[in-house]
Amino acid sequence: MRGPGSTAIVISGIGGQGIVFAGRLLARALFAQGKEVALRYAYGAEVMGTPVHSEVVYADHPVACPFVEKAQVVAVLHPAALEEALEKLAVPGRLILDAHVAAPSLPAEVAVETRPFLARTSSKRAGDPGRFAPVAVLGLLARQGYVDWNELLEAVGREPAPKENEAAIRTGYEL
Repeated sequence: MRGPGSTAIVISGIGGQGIVFAGRLLARALFAQGKEVALRYAYGAEVMGTPVHSEVVYADHPVACPFVEKAQVVAVLHPAALEEALEKLAVPGRLILDAHVAAPSLPAEVAVETRPFLARTSSKRAGDPGRFAPVAVLGLLARQGYVDWNELLEAVGREPAPKENEAAIRTGYEL
């Protein structure tokens, strides 16, 4: 139970995509906005290639519990993570899918959006599972008002590969 007035966002994909990194960036940007933030990761023992989830809960008051039972927003970047991620989706809620993830049948109260995150951020290099796609999701979340754009850019500027990550955020914002 998160408590009233809190928002939960789950970003899901597979190990190697940068799901944990994106969750950390989102949490840092929200904290810089003055929000109380809890961040939790969930992933399988093998990590690389198995489902990974970043769960971010934020509010204007202390977050009593970091565990996400239901999230207002769930973003899924790989089909292998879809089933687990859907268990976290609140109704009503918002499901954001990468274009290569098939949209499941959902209640009408769930808004489903599909964007080509992987296609637009992929380096086309062998072994690249789409590590900039989760960062692009953050750009879309900023555009939709879940996180402040300037704080997100500030957070990414303090991380490795700031130019590449900023480009991914801008791509997501434009999608």
